Amino acid sequence: MWLFVSGGFVSIVAHRHQPMHVLVRARHPEHIAALFPDLEPTVLDSADYRFRVVVHRTAVQRALHHYVAGMDYDNFKASIRDDPYHDVCLDVWRTMWAYGKREGGE
Repeated sequence: MWLFVSGGFVSIVAHRHQPMHVLVRARHPEHIAALFPDLEPTVLDSADYRFRVVVHRTAVQRALHHYVAGMDYDNFKASIRDDPYHDVCLDVWRTMWAYGKREGGE
């Protein structure tokens, strides 16, 4: 799953060897900290997502619940404080807007 939150973008996938855990991956270490501030990511220089943590599935559920429960913005893009990350999210928004137009959305 790709997850965009105000503090960053992470990719969350099932852990190959630990069924009750997932691998949370990011391209910037602060993006992991946005959801899991107490976890220190490992760094794999040769990986597509260099920064990663192994997290129990219930901890991910708690982190997402906490994020949604505390969400007070009515415009996601405006909630992003990091300018380069904001620009990336705007690119994603434009791409998905174009996709919606092609698929008959307004």
